Amino acid sequence: MMMTLKTLVAALAIASCNAFAPTAQTITRHHAAASPLSMTAEANEDKEVVKVGVIGMGRIGLVHLEAITKAPGVTPVIVSNPTISKAEAAAKQYNIPRFSSEAMDVINDPEVDAVWICSPSSFHAEQIKAAAANGKHVFCEKPLATDLGETVEAINACNEAGVKLMTGLQRRFDFNFQRVQEAIAQKEVGQAIQIKLCSRDPAPPPSSYVKGGGGIFADMAVHDLDMSRFLAGTDPIDILAVGSLHFDKSIASYEGSEKYDTASCLVRY
Repeated sequence: MMMTLKTLVAALAIASCNAFAPTAQTITRHHAAASPLSMTAEANEDKEVVKVGVIGMGRIGLVHLEAITKAPGVTPVIVSNPTISKAEAAAKQYNIPRFSSEAMDVINDPEVDAVWICSPSSFHAEQIKAAAANGKHVFCEKPLATDLGETVEAINACNEAGVKLMTGLQRRFDFNFQRVQEAIAQKEVGQAIQIKLCSRDPAPPPSSYVKGGGGIFADMAVHDLDMSRFLAGTDPIDILAVGSLHFDKSIASYEGSEKYDTASCLVRY
């Protein structure tokens, strides 16, 4: 029966590894020199330069900003961070003409075509919807939101506004993962019955990072869940998810899945 259903089980054992408060201060620097939840991907044939603004100049925001500055056909024009010194330092380092302490300055900037959202997870859905309302395309770090309802609202807002929305599940674009997917699809490894994925971080993240971020399932397990879906080539039928706490006792009193530092999932495709 399992063979006829072509069951693939993703066994995930995941051990878990900036606050974003609004203030208002904008500075300009001058330099010389098929369902309501479906999103479609398409090639960009437009030769015009895409101008982007980046929200959040923490660790991951700087990673994205550096990549943007190296990418062809795209130019960052404004960055923001509630601690404005971080935004200023990033603007200076990467020669960005404007920086701000307020995310909405990025979203409302008339020169911005697309918004990169690299703020803490609890702000993602709100900023996605604001960007969509302003007609801006959106790239958002995972997760899109910290709960299902907000996720649906964010996706629907982009669909209704006719703007593109992409999330940071970058493993699909990694050569090694793509090679594994190709081997499965072409049956180089025979009939795939089970897929096992395991991810670990060297240490737990700060408890302040965990609180309000949606927990290990939304923040980390999402990568392995997405990769299992990518490798299986279809959508899940059944999911069993279990969280537990083994290492970071400082999060034991948190609500929901935020009190777990270890996640295990079984997924039937």
